[in-house]
Amino acid sequence: MKVLFINPPFSKYDGVEGHGGRVAPLNLGYLAAYLRQQKPATEINILDCEALALSYEQVHDYLKNHRPDIAAITIVTPAYDSVLAVTQIIKEVNPICQVVVGGPHPTALPNEVLMEKNIDFAVIGEGEITFLELVEELESDKNFGRIKGLAFKGTNGEIFINSPRPLIENLDVLPFPAKDMLPVDAYFLPPTKRITGGASTNIVTSRGCPFRCTFCMAKTAWGRKTRFRSVKNVVDEIEEDFKKYKHVDFTFHDELFTASRQRVLDFCQELLRRQLHVKWFCQARCGSIDEEMAKIMKKAGCEMIGFGFESGDEQILKSMKKDNSLEKAKESAKICQKTGIRIYGSFILGYPGETKASIKKTVFLAKELDCDTAAFFIAVPCPGTELFKLALEKGYIKKPIDWKTFAPLSKGVPPMEIPTMSKKELMKAKRWAYRSFYLRPRYIFKKLKAVKNLNDFKTLLQGFKIFKQLAK
Repeated sequence: MKVLFINPPFSKYDGVEGHGGRVAPLNLGYLAAYLRQQKPATEINILDCEALALSYEQVHDYLKNHRPDIAAITIVTPAYDSVLAVTQIIKEVNPICQVVVGGPHPTALPNEVLMEKNIDFAVIGEGEITFLELVEELESDKNFGRIKGLAFKGTNGEIFINSPRPLIENLDVLPFPAKDMLPVDAYFLPPTKRITGGASTNIVTSRGCPFRCTFCMAKTAWGRKTRFRSVKNVVDEIEEDFKKYKHVDFTFHDELFTASRQRVLDFCQELLRRQLHVKWFCQARCGSIDEEMAKIMKKAGCEMIGFGFESGDEQILKSMKKDNSLEKAKESAKICQKTGIRIYGSFILGYPGETKASIKKTVFLAKELDCDTAAFFIAVPCPGTELFKLALEKGYIKKPIDWKTFAPLSKGVPPMEIPTMSKKELMKAKRWAYRSFYLRPRYIFKKLKAVKNLNDFKTLLQGFKIFKQLAK
């Protein structure tokens, strides 16, 4: 079997606005690494069309030359149309190539996805074991009904959805993602998360989040249980990346890196013990850090923490089921500032119930917290979330749905129309939020004062270019 994993060229064609960075598709890296470990005789490749800036014509030429037996694609909702374009090319080049999709979108909407003529299988939820078993069945009996976590088409086109697959309890059994199959030199962090300007990579140390935010897709794929890789396993990967690829800047893509206080402390101690002089960014929840914890994180290389502050209105936070408060947000920000860790604040505008007054509260909060970076997104009701169900029930989104509008950084019209504010008003409010936060003399002076070297200056210029795109 020849297996090809494809990351489609979505931003080039779907109008998904760039944020100045490009990260490795770790999902494909994990799938490829696990398949290689279990079936070393299989010919495996990853084609990252996004990183290589490939056109559809170039994808066609690659497929014609390599002719895989199985093509596997992860679908994130905004890239849906681009995925369909790639599946069309796959079938044109080789009609008997088996097309397998996975990821958050098929996990939430397997029936709708399998109704597409060029898609043969959909992996639901965690994919490593399910995909391995699918490859084995395609090589032998083709009894797809016994594969947990798989949806597929029958001989007459009927759709079958098998029972769910239990989650992998011990994540250490998975090999490190196959970065040797990826164009590692093509990846770089956006200016909002860049630290040293040196070689960078992304990494995942856990899967899942125990909280219940209505807009988050984490529980669609992983449930509400957090599973952790061991500290040794994580630091082994960091050490390998550091030595093999010279990576010095790391972004942790865990939904909640600080879910376990003791694990964070152990992780920092292990980094320090091995004298790995790397810098890193992680995501935390308001109230999940304390001063002692922040101090050792800073000592171990943590330069920035991302917080989902989301809103400055307590009622909207309650509607989102954030189970958090403005006081916890302010407390976490003060701890970061006291220990010298920069703050990346994420805010959502246009959640049901939003008004111009509540948006003003949110922007005021971003200023009060003195975030180093503030990102303002218009609410997106991702498939599989409570917000998606609510939006359908209330008529905030209507079918047929244009999935391209679900890109959180899109400059296009947002997908959801709430009763209290029009789409036009929300787009205007988003532009105002960026201008109001970033054009303050105090903020501009703070950023200029922080420039210490050429890398800082380049990062500032790149950040300004992104600001101009978002604020105009």
